[in-house]
Amino acid sequence: MSEDRYAKKWQAMIGIGLLSFVVFMDFGLANTILPGIQADLQATVNELQWVMNAFAMMLAMFVVTMGRLGDIYGRRMVLYIGTVVFGLSSVLAGAAPGPEILIVARVVQGISGAIGMTCAVSLVMYAFPEEEHGRALGIFMAITAAGLAVGPVIGGVFLSLLSWRWAFFINIPITVLGFLVARGAVAETPRLLNEKVDWLGLCFLIPGIGCLTFFIMQGNSWGWFSPVQIALYAVTIIAVIGLIMVESRAKFPIIDMKLLKIPMVQFSLIGAIGMGGFISLGTFLPPLFLVSVQNQPGYIAGLMLLSITAMVMIVPPLIGKSVDRRGPVPFVIAGQFAMVIAAVTQVYFVAASPAWFVILGLALFGLGWGLQQGSSLKAATMALPQEAAGVAVGTMWTVLNIAKTLTVAIGGLILTTTDHARLEASLAAANITLSDHQQHIIRSLLSDPSQAQQVLGELPADLDTEIAPLFHESFMAGYSGAMWFMAAVCALCLIGLVLLSFRVRAAERWAAGPEA
Repeated sequence: MSEDRYAKKWQAMIGIGLLSFVVFMDFGLANTILPGIQADLQATVNELQWVMNAFAMMLAMFVVTMGRLGDIYGRRMVLYIGTVVFGLSSVLAGAAPGPEILIVARVVQGISGAIGMTCAVSLVMYAFPEEEHGRALGIFMAITAAGLAVGPVIGGVFLSLLSWRWAFFINIPITVLGFLVARGAVAETPRLLNEKVDWLGLCFLIPGIGCLTFFIMQGNSWGWFSPVQIALYAVTIIAVIGLIMVESRAKFPIIDMKLLKIPMVQFSLIGAIGMGGFISLGTFLPPLFLVSVQNQPGYIAGLMLLSITAMVMIVPPLIGKSVDRRGPVPFVIAGQFAMVIAAVTQVYFVAASPAWFVILGLALFGLGWGLQQGSSLKAATMALPQEAAGVAVGTMWTVLNIAKTLTVAIGGLILTTTDHARLEASLAAANITLSDHQQHIIRSLLSDPSQAQQVLGELPADLDTEIAPLFHESFMAGYSGAMWFMAAVCALCLIGLVLLSFRVRAAERWAAGPEA
């Protein structure tokens, strides 16, 4: 039975990898095409954040539940269904007539993409013997990272030569190819038909994450002490308390609190916080910086962003065997350290930064990401039996995506608040007075500099040439503030990882017994 399961493991790897590749490629494409979305759909910066954040929010809300559905009904079947839904929602996204429909499509993409996050990883692990898990995860992560790698480049080409809409339409042929390769090679996992989905826990998890994200992202627009914000804050607190109470008593919890007591699982979750936070902020801000501040063409911006995803594609396979041999702990710690250095490096990005310095900051981020990606998954599952792998991976992905959602929301808040304050101060220092409408026009530089420059050209002579540099300086002040925040988050996670590593080693020695 086991020999049959492993007979087509590499074909299964490629098929599952392609079905996951398309999700990660879509994520990379979405970052690069934001300027085109803004220009075509007249989307605001806040709406652009939701185009990004809706996807991550849904991942955070549903990734563990989708893992549980895979455990109960079969991970292969759930993966296939999720991929079909992802393809259909990609068509809706590509055909969206306005930002609202696009955000709805991104919500559906996030829900269906959550399936791939958990079921795909579990299916890969099921297709390979346990002693090959580290290597298999490393190769699988390289395939998904390849999606991130080509995504920005293809997105830049679409933005420059065709339309941002093709960034979503391209998902369909890749999905079909993935099905054709996976068919007959991917073995179905055993079904746990005696278990059930914790719908009550889900009813607390969804409003908790959703209301907290709305609270952070809409604070400046709605007022931090407005009745709506107070209500959101109250619902978040109630939902979190309710979730903890329900999950501690649930027979089949969404987030198994017992897992949180295992040192190696704790270690993987701390790593996921720093990694997830940087993934969201580190892929949202650089495209805006390259296109809007440095005025790079879309395809050049995509090539420069390739320095992130190329590292994520190259590093995991290189360290896969070492992770199997030495364990994931040193690689996760090294990856978190690289992210701290990457964040500090990006703090010093300015409009005139040379290409080599920008690529260095981006590549350091990719290095940290690559060192942690497969290693954290290995850490989340290595101390658990196979049947608990789906829950463990789902829990790690939930924490990672909550971190992604909150970090891009907080980082975006720091960006816009700092940018607004610096711009107002710069305009006052230059004795330039603008109406609210004119200030809104200037802010459109953030996503579409060519359109903004055209409108600014209608203002009094030479005023546009005075304002554009002020905006760029203001944006970079916000960028630096967001990266200082990211550096602090990663540094705290690094300290936590180092401290937890001692507990992990102690637990391993205890489990090994007196002979160790």
